[in-house]
Amino acid sequence: MKALACTLSGGMVFFSPVINRILRLIIPFLMGTGLILVLYSIYDYNTFLQIFGLILVYFIPPAGKESIIPAAIAMGIPLVTICVSISLIDIICCLFMLWNFDVLVFLPFVGKYIPGLMRKGSQTLAKHTWLERVCFIGLIFFVFLPLQGTGSISGTILGKMAGMPPLEIFCAISIGATLQSFLIGLSAYALNKYLGLNLWYLVAFILGILLLITIVSFIWYRSVDPGNSGELCSGLEEDQP
Repeated sequence: MKALACTLSGGMVFFSPVINRILRLIIPFLMGTGLILVLYSIYDYNTFLQIFGLILVYFIPPAGKESIIPAAIAMGIPLVTICVSISLIDIICCLFMLWNFDVLVFLPFVGKYIPGLMRKGSQTLAKHTWLERVCFIGLIFFVFLPLQGTGSISGTILGKMAGMPPLEIFCAISIGATLQSFLIGLSAYALNKYLGLNLWYLVAFILGILLLITIVSFIWYRSVDPGNSGELCSGLEEDQP
């Protein structure tokens, strides 16, 4: 059996590479299952179904914290419960990405550029150590922003591209995701309690904005000249060491 380092980078002590990979794939799913079982044991069946349904919808674009959390509060789900649950989902997704990031290399079109970009990021941080502190705060702020596309998965990719250590990425995303969830939750609660705003109107408005952004982005993407994309990819390939 080959001994491996027990770190967030994916190594686990005294496990062979095959078992190590299997554990890295299934442990995040086991953690998610554990969260679901805890919720099932705490709440009545109807409330559990509502929470579980919202967690599932959270994975479907353009839904995100900014729409799921207000919807949960409007349904009477405790603020702390939904904020903690969504934060834990983000943390689990981050862990899965960190442990299995190398799988992205096999993705078409973008996979072959990832190793080179990561090496350049690591080299830059090695030469300028002060950038590491800026990257950590910046990644927290990136994940903290209540905007579409600033979640744990995109945050993990950004941190890896910047060459940040896995532990720092994990901590930054955990902090940013938790702060973002409670910011949205407390804001929605305050709007409902002190201003009497019907949160379903807020949810509908947010989803409408997100849907509009998605449609506009898709149209813009389709209108981009494919030749420009090819030139960009060629440039990236030439920059690789």
